[in-house]
Amino acid sequence: MGTTTPRRITQIAFATRDLDASMAFYSRHLGIGPWFVLPIARFADPLFHGAPCDAQVRVAFANSGGMEYEMVQQLDDTPSIWRDFLKDSAERERFHHLCERTHDFSESERRLLDEGYRSALEGATRRGRFTYFAHPDAPGTYLELLESSPSREAMYAHILLHGQSWDGRDPVRSLPPL
Repeated sequence: MGTTTPRRITQIAFATRDLDASMAFYSRHLGIGPWFVLPIARFADPLFHGAPCDAQVRVAFANSGGMEYEMVQQLDDTPSIWRDFLKDSAERERFHHLCERTHDFSESERRLLDEGYRSALEGATRRGRFTYFAHPDAPGTYLELLESSPSREAMYAHILLHGQSWDGRDPVRSLPPL
């Protein structure tokens, strides 16, 4: 068995049925915040296991102690990585994926494929490409690969800055244009 290349995991993410309730709980009981909510996510040419996927999702990000947190709520019943993940579960939210950001998306994607990962969902946002990978040795857990871009890094720097100085007030905020 080959050695896995060390990765820089930058985010722990959860799929949720109720984004507002999840953000309220994590803020109030775990001290994670403030949460920055993005408008309904729009993806360019998303593919879920190779088929077009137009799932509508709301996404929120927070940073606590230098770790980034993401919550994703699917708003419709389109087959997707989020709907299928929660469909047989009673929990409001569940751990969904870890995230790795990279400046060399193609090379990182090739490395993951060589390690036995397979694409479950891929697409792009205005901030860059993404792929959620599944591995046969870890069913039900995904690794998201995000393409670093100046816009994406500015967004995460903004979230980190506000997480470091958060005093518990205004736990849910809109993300300003960055």
